[in-house]
Parts: sequence; structure tokens; C-alpha cells
Amino acid sequence: MQSAENLARHGIIDGVLPPDELREVVRRVLALLDRPSHAELLQQAADPGSASQRPTGSVATWDSITRTRDRARPGLRDLLRHAATDVVPLSGTGQGERDPGLSLCLARFGGVPCVVVGQDRRIQRSHAPLGPGALRAARRAMHLSSELQLPLVTVIDTPGAELSQAAEEGGLASEIAHCLADLVTHGGPTLSVLLGEGTGGGALALLPADRTLAAEHAWLSPLPPEGAAAIVHRDPSRAPELAEQQGVASAALYAHGIVDRVVAEVPDAAAEPRVFSVRMGHAIAQELAALVLQQPDARRVARLERYRGLG
Repeated sequence: MQSAENLARHGIIDGVLPPDELREVVRRVLALLDRPSHAELLQQAADPGSASQRPTGSVATWDSITRTRDRARPGLRDLLRHAATDVVPLSGTGQGERDPGLSLCLARFGGVPCVVVGQDRRIQRSHAPLGPGALRAARRAMHLSSELQLPLVTVIDTPGAELSQAAEEGGLASEIAHCLADLVTHGGPTLSVLLGEGTGGGALALLPADRTLAAEHAWLSPLPPEGAAAIVHRDPSRAPELAEQQGVASAALYAHGIVDRVVAEVPDAAAEPRVFSVRMGHAIAQELAALVLQQPDARRVARLERYRGLG
């Protein structure tokens, strides 16, 4: 079928709109291509908004892991709803694949337009684990960011990539490697946001960036703690102990320079979903403005030094 609706379902086109909504979407897209002035960027870079508090991260590792698995915890959709403007959803790879566990869009944080690609852990947990098609869609966002000369924001919040024969045969490992290489060598400003769960290769695939933000209870691990404990100790119940030893919590990530800035949760994002989302949005806006102001060559050299060996 060559209907627009069918093409949208398969990720060939980004969406289908009724005629009376087309004008507004075109307006938003054109507005996003209008760059802020140097003076506006300077003002944005100096203004942390509600993200003025900068904690050094959470050290209560297992408590943080448990908090990020709370269904009430705000995710990507909450961040976009409460903290972004001029959001224009995009869909799929443009080549016949669409994975609901990953979303991409054009959006504006503060005065800075950007391309956003992020993981939706709720959908991944309920019915759509992160597969290779999702990472191909993420790479589309990376390329679109370069084409439009807009900063790229990656949002990490995943219980882990799909564990199946189909995912492996579909090129999951290869797509993780391609994402890492594309991010390390990306030509424009990049910002990664560790919003909650950061499990496995699916999380690492969106991590390399000029700057990395983390929510206070966010964490990052090459394997789910239970799986790592099963491998090391043959006992999944020792997951809290192993996660502590591995240093997956935001305090350890910050101390080791993996995370550049921690955004406060007061005391938990699930208890203040809208306020937390706005706070994270303010931090994103400030970081993006500062990155856009940097000299491109110096920024790229610094990123390559930071991730030497990955690309």
C-alpha cells in the first residue's frame, strides 16, 4: 500500500497531518531553523534557571536504581512536554523501519533549537524493547542534525537493548558500534542526557557527546546489575553489591568525568515530574547555548580527546 498512513507506520515519512494543521507545523519547523543571536546565546549560557543547584550525584546506588524503575518517574515524553517548545515529531529511519521505543524530533530548549533523539523506557518495558531499527533511527537523527546544522541532544533512559536472535541477526551490535562512531565524529555540538536507567549497549550507544548531563538518580552500566551479578557471582540477588562495586551511580560517574553535570532531584523525579522536567530543560538549554558558542574546531578536538579509541 502506498497510502501516506501506511508509509508513516513504516517510517518512510514522518507523519500525516490534516490540512488545517499543516500551516502550524511548517511554521514550527521554519522557526527552529532560525538561529539565536550571539547575544541571546550568551544570555542563555549564563542563565541556569531552576537548575542552579549542582549536586555531585547520588551515592546510594541501589536506591537510585530502584527509583529509576518507578513507573511514575518522568521520561522523555514528560521532558519534551514540560521543558521544550516548537516540538516537531519525526518518525523512523526513512528507510522502512520504525521502533516505538525510540523517539526523534526537532525541538527548542530555551532559545536554542536542536534535534532530539531519545529512549522511551515505558514503551520498551511494556511491549517494544530497543532493537537495531531504533539505533538506525538514532543515526538518522545524527545525520539530520548535521544537515540542518542544529545541535544534537541524545536522551538515555533504557532497561537495555532487545535480547533476541532476531535483534542480533538484524545487526544490533553493528548499530551500537556505528552510533558510537557517528557521535564521536559528529561535526556539530552534542549533548547527552542520562535521564534514568542506563543499561547496556543500548544506553552506551547514545552516550558520547561534548557534554553529558545526568539526573541525580540516573545510572549507567554495561549490563543490568542482576545480569552482571549472575555472571560474576552466579547469584542475581547480589546485584546491589555488584552495582556498588562497579560505580554505576551518578556520583561515581561524575567523579570519573563520565558525567559533566548532575541535575538535582528533590528528592526524587517521580515526586516532582513537571518541576524536575523543567529543571532538566533549563540545564539542557544552558549547556546547548554554551556549546554553540564554542569554536567548532576546538570543540571537536576536545571531544576526540575525551573519547579517544572509540571512534
